[in-house]
Amino acid sequence: MKIKFASCLASLPLLFGLSVPASAVQINFTGGTVTLNDATTQTTNNSVVWQNVDYYEEGGFRLDFIPNSGVVFESIIGNYYGGANDVIHGHWATGNYGGLTQIRVTKLDGAAFDLNYFVLTSNTETGGSVASGNEQARIHASLDGINSSFSQLLPSEDWGFPATQIFLGSNFDNIKAFWFTADNAIDCFGMDNFFINEPAPGIPEPGTLALLGIGIAGLTLRRRK
Repeated sequence: MKIKFASCLASLPLLFGLSVPASAVQINFTGGTVTLNDATTQTTNNSVVWQNVDYYEEGGFRLDFIPNSGVVFESIIGNYYGGANDVIHGHWATGNYGGLTQIRVTKLDGAAFDLNYFVLTSNTETGGSVASGNEQARIHASLDGINSSFSQLLPSEDWGFPATQIFLGSNFDNIKAFWFTADNAIDCFGMDNFFINEPAPGIPEPGTLALLGIGIAGLTLRRRK
């Protein structure tokens, strides 16, 4: 999978703890349970594509396609772009192919969590094609699980891979839900790899950063002596 860095990199916290939470989860949309609108269930396996999806559960989290309108091409999970890589893909009510107004993620036990990173695979007003740059999709963070506490505009993104890494700052810490919406005409919207309670790839773990800081401080003192 080819990934680009997002131009809208959010500010990252400057201070970290010394350990990664034990509840760290990577949701990659493989090996989880798909519940279709007819209430039947399937398991994602990097080879099949399911349409007409009601919701998806993996790693103690649930992703809901809202509303559950029954439009076949509206909500999709599986190997949609090919390459043996499962993703989620939806079609907004603002576009030409679906009726989605929200894609929402919550923790099944209702506990708070940190969302640090995800991969944006599509955000284009032209179905199955390149983005125009006019797309205005947002990710919202909710501290209480009901109301939007913060929202961030997402970059436009061509259909499929290569994709864009979206790094999120402290506004997405200790939240109880996050969701996606579209402000204007967008046909295709897709995502992969949610990193929850753990650093994104390429970002050192908090303990590593702390040890690095101590090491640099030690070298500085040694040079002064």
